[in-house]
Amino acid sequence: MLKEMIVEKGRKYSTVLIPFTVFLCSVIVVFATDGHVTAPLLCALAGGLSPLGTTAACIGGVLAYLSAGQFAEGGFIICSLVLITAGKWIMKEDNTSRTSAFVTFISMAFSGVVFGLVVTGSLRQAVLNILYAAICGVSAYFVMETADILSFPNSISADKKTLTSLSAAFVLAIAVLCGLEFSVINTGIVLSVFVLLCACRFFGCSGGVVCGVLGSAGIFLGCSALGLQTAFFGAAGLLAGFVSGYSRITMTAIFSGVILLGHLATGVNDTSFFVQADVIIGSILFLLIPERLVTRGGRFCAGAVRENTEYLGKEMEFAARSLSDIRKNVMDIMAVFACKQKSADNIEKVSSKVCGKCRNRLDCWEKNFENTNSAFMKIQSGRMGIFPAGFECVSKNKILEEFERCKRDDAFSKMLMLRLNENRSFMFSQMEASEDIVNSLSSRINVNISKSMTSILCRTLDRYSVEFNSAIVFYTNENRLVAEIYIRENVEIDIEQMCDILSRELSVPLECPHTFACPGETRIRFSQKTKYSLDYAQFQLSAQEGEQSGDTCGYFTDGLGYAYVFVSDGMGHGSRAAVDSQITAKLFKRLVRLGMSCEGAVKMINTIMLAKSEEESFATLDIAKINLETGGVTLCKSGASSTLIKYGDSVMMFSFASNPVGIIHDAHTCTRECSFSEGNVLVMMSDGVPENAYMYIKEQLILGTEPDELAENICRYSRKITSGTPQDDITAVCIKLV
Repeated sequence: MLKEMIVEKGRKYSTVLIPFTVFLCSVIVVFATDGHVTAPLLCALAGGLSPLGTTAACIGGVLAYLSAGQFAEGGFIICSLVLITAGKWIMKEDNTSRTSAFVTFISMAFSGVVFGLVVTGSLRQAVLNILYAAICGVSAYFVMETADILSFPNSISADKKTLTSLSAAFVLAIAVLCGLEFSVINTGIVLSVFVLLCACRFFGCSGGVVCGVLGSAGIFLGCSALGLQTAFFGAAGLLAGFVSGYSRITMTAIFSGVILLGHLATGVNDTSFFVQADVIIGSILFLLIPERLVTRGGRFCAGAVRENTEYLGKEMEFAARSLSDIRKNVMDIMAVFACKQKSADNIEKVSSKVCGKCRNRLDCWEKNFENTNSAFMKIQSGRMGIFPAGFECVSKNKILEEFERCKRDDAFSKMLMLRLNENRSFMFSQMEASEDIVNSLSSRINVNISKSMTSILCRTLDRYSVEFNSAIVFYTNENRLVAEIYIRENVEIDIEQMCDILSRELSVPLECPHTFACPGETRIRFSQKTKYSLDYAQFQLSAQEGEQSGDTCGYFTDGLGYAYVFVSDGMGHGSRAAVDSQITAKLFKRLVRLGMSCEGAVKMINTIMLAKSEEESFATLDIAKINLETGGVTLCKSGASSTLIKYGDSVMMFSFASNPVGIIHDAHTCTRECSFSEGNVLVMMSDGVPENAYMYIKEQLILGTEPDELAENICRYSRKITSGTPQDDITAVCIKLV
């Protein structure tokens, strides 16, 4: 199923390249600062890394302050770095984004109070340092989230948390680099322009506006004077996005022109000149890189995983259509061959075999053809031993025996043809079921996979020593979060406790998980709580007291936001009927949880029931598929009784003509979409409830009888009005959306 983006557990920084890069970045951050706003951001960088990366950042920052002769001025930052490093190593087993933010804030707040009150003796400075601590704590959270996102080799999922983390990290990076200048070149502005143009090229107007606004915010945070000169970045990005389909030279010309017009409108000075020079440098850098790198980078950030899964879904959909086309072609070919097949001419066969060796052949078939042919036709039609008057045949007995043999051969051929047609029908029903399976699975592949949430899930499982094969977090089409864990068959997990832990770690309330086992592996699915739930009630009466009911009913959820209510009525009553209904219900539940649609599952069950045994056995299947987010319901019936739904003060009855499963090969499920909202009540019944009880059921629904009482009343009333007739199993299921 969803094994694109399977995350290997235990991903850690295993090379020395990353700590060395962090060391260099920390030195740049120290020298890039102007001593007012961006200086504490080195602590945010250190707080958002692994313990080893934090140590590298601390060493780089301390050495940079020492080499610059600013050890005393940087005392607050140095003390904070040392405390953050110590805290990260102490909390290394719980190195999450929230823990990193907490460690960063506490370390900087403590250092800020000490240096503000004790060293400088200024309460204002102490309060300002605490404010810096809060900002850097939040920044550390986003830095670590961004590091987790970028540590994966595949694409980034564009969920809200991921985009927020990337945006915050981008603003912080621009703010830090704005303090690093070489003559007229400001690194922060050049990088902001470069990223903005790349975003315009791939994402169009939306990418230009978002990156323009974020870039302006970062520049303003790093240097307010420069920020005022970049206030037009958002508008320039919007216009550049409009022409993103043209050449890159056109894009850069329009972008630079809008910035220039903005400077001319607000007044030209030295600062605006420097900003315009940085814009031109960033534009030239954008023009120099190959187009394929821009496209590849955009796909990386746009979430190529979703594109890959959509591609896979399209491939499966195409495969389903190909199967359908093949099935239709084969059916046409067989129909053509069937038309060309002619019924056997037994008269010609008998005359050739018997009369061909007879000495009177010429007298019978040439001189007396009409009489001979008439006699043979009478024998073929079943009037054995009748020959025309005055006609004698020396091989009469042989002719009669040969006609009898041909008759037996014809009967045998018809039996073979019936079997052939039956096998053809069986084969076509299997191909049609395969089409439905592929179609239903292809629709479930197109999900939005969250990389950041997946990394949190894997870290949580590692922290609690859960042995798992793979794990994934994704969002459904209704934007509901689903977390799946695949474990070995013999691994034991306290599922309820794990549900509480993941709800806390993912900051999403999760429902009790759904497990699905196959040989060697078990899938555990935790899903976000749905908007609605079901008030479910059922009641059953057996045909004979003390006998097992032949009806099976129940309900389950698939973990993707849908609930399935089913009623199956086996042929007859008692234990034999119970076997058929239980097989039907269990197969339906397992196939749907596997990922099949209701229609595909019913077709597969129909085939299984046909091949189950030589004896005739069938069962009805009544299904209600309920969307617990929107309240919509889909009714699927295979030989089932009517369904009643109460809407306010009115009651609607839904009934379709269909066949039970296990009777014919090409059985089709009758489906219908119905509205269903909060407070509505749905009633499903087996055929033990007679139609003359429907008026009573309607009255009970109008009175507002609760589901548990309603189900019991329906069964007992049905038994009462059918007391003088042969009894059948009675089942009533009532559900209310709450």
